[in-house]
Amino acid sequence: MQRKVFIVAGEASGDLHGSMLVRHIKKKYRGFTFYGIGGRELEKAGMQILYASSAFTAMGVVEPLLKIRFYTKALREIPRFIASNGIKTVILVDFPGFNLRLARILHKRGIRIIYYISPQIWAWHYSRIKTIKKYVYALIVFYPFEAKIYERENVRAYFVGNPLLDIVREKLKLGAKLDLDLRRPVIAILPGSRVSEAERHLAPMLEAAELIGERYRCSFIVPVLSGGVKSLVERSIERYAQDADIRLILDNTYRAIEQADILITASGTATLEAAILGKPMVVVYRVGIVFELLARIFVRVPNISLVNIVAGRRICPELLQREVTAERIFEETGRLLDDEKLLKRMKDEIALVRQKLGGPGAIERIADLAVALIEE
Repeated sequence: MQRKVFIVAGEASGDLHGSMLVRHIKKKYRGFTFYGIGGRELEKAGMQILYASSAFTAMGVVEPLLKIRFYTKALREIPRFIASNGIKTVILVDFPGFNLRLARILHKRGIRIIYYISPQIWAWHYSRIKTIKKYVYALIVFYPFEAKIYERENVRAYFVGNPLLDIVREKLKLGAKLDLDLRRPVIAILPGSRVSEAERHLAPMLEAAELIGERYRCSFIVPVLSGGVKSLVERSIERYAQDADIRLILDNTYRAIEQADILITASGTATLEAAILGKPMVVVYRVGIVFELLARIFVRVPNISLVNIVAGRRICPELLQREVTAERIFEETGRLLDDEKLLKRMKDEIALVRQKLGGPGAIERIADLAVALIEE
């Protein structure tokens, strides 16, 4: 039987997770054809691309407003394509600003909506639960506490594990082991994968590296991907940390995290990747003034890093906004370097976070669940 599915992944992370889902479904089940919005990963997995996900990318507040005409056009053309190709199921991957608007349109046309990677209503914009209850058939979520939130709201949501465990394991296999001087503590600096993030974090991180290196004789590594962030990091090291022992690690992030003793990291998925690898960390995060004001109004959680959110309490220090200074980063990192009991306690608590993400093989279980939902 021929089964057609449309996938909407408007961002790079959704492209990666969507591609893993497509590969595992096609590997195990026959007769599936995938169409949709995605990037290189989904295209390599065999999905026929209607729109490239890069066309949907917009940062900040102003950029999305400039793309309203494009989004409006896409919201007209996608339902037409789905109808003309006889598609009955759509899988939405994260990207809630666009995807929930699309869900409303498609539901009215009798299309079954499966949401993969839930909108983070637990952090902010809880009002989206009304749209989800009305238009989404079922959700596949990444964290056990998300399933409980939806269960309380009488929404079908399933947690069968987090595929990040499998991603980290596979990426580690591909990365070459680093030749580091392990006689000294090794600290990894992760300023964020986007240039805008790295620009906000690099100066205090690198200035802190100078202070930490002088006091504790540490080595530092900065894992980056080829591209804009690499050039920014190189310039920033020359400007802010000429005297620190810092080495750039190119396209080998997971090995860098694995071989570090402590991380100084921007908030984001990196905190969960570090938790999977059992690494203690100091988390920092800065945003622009507009987002800071919005966060004060709408953010509903006491912690912003995924490692602390999954833990249910603050197990790793978080430095936010005006707290993100070289002195404060030096102070928090120094506490871990000075106190072996504190370091061990953080490692033990991080190990519990890893357990909450489920066991290996999550993507296979997710693929089976997705197919079952499609065929109900």
